[in-house]
Amino acid sequence: MNDYSTKEVSKELIDEVTEALKNVRGWGSVEIYVQNYKVVQITERNIKKTNQDSSLGRTVKIGS
Repeated sequence: MNDYSTKEVSKELIDEVTEALKNVRGWGSVEIYVQNYKVVQITERNIKKTNQDSSLGRTVKIGS
């Protein structure tokens, strides 16, 4: 595991974040978790949009 300090951002950390961004397909996010000035986790989240009637101007919640 690499030592990804936020005080001196390494090229390797930039590469990891860049790769995570490239993995987001259309809709999503990349979350970077920092603890004691070190990046401890990079989370990639892909969102699948459902079909919705855009003329309604609202999103319908499915389930509880």
